[in-house]
Amino acid sequence: MEKQSAIMETSFWVLGHRIDVLSYLFRFFNLFVPEEVRSEVLAPDLRYPQRVYGYQEMFTILEDEGLLSVRNPARPLPQFHDGEASAIALAQEMNWWLLINEQRALTFARQHNIKAVTVPEFVVYLYDAHILSYNSASSKLDAIASNTGHYVMQVARQALLAAQNRDER
Repeated sequence: MEKQSAIMETSFWVLGHRIDVLSYLFRFFNLFVPEEVRSEVLAPDLRYPQRVYGYQEMFTILEDEGLLSVRNPARPLPQFHDGEASAIALAQEMNWWLLINEQRALTFARQHNIKAVTVPEFVVYLYDAHILSYNSASSKLDAIASNTGHYVMQVARQALLAAQNRDER
């Protein structure tokens, strides 16, 4: 299977790291981020400016190794925050996949025919591809439920259950 190019938004990066699925992305995608997403991911915590979180360290390592490249859109969208606006605009300009987890931005992207994947959808895909077990996929969904839109989670849980039912036949 040929790798596809994908633009990643901050929420996908942070939540994907939290449930340990980012490493699987490199099987399927060549990853790009706009400068705004890079800045959001690497921004210091204002309360603890000396801290470096694991998702920040991993980002820096992958960028240094050339596995994560910065690419900017010609013109970011006027709506959404900077990272979302740039990621959506770049995915649209390049006709690349968009890796995003914010409900409002996801809805906008899909209404504009942008191929988009959320973290929960990616987890279900990994189960469907027999990379994750059902229990692992279900646990990962549970771990991000409070940071993901209800509708996105509901669809993912239904898809995971349907995939499990297919596997049991």
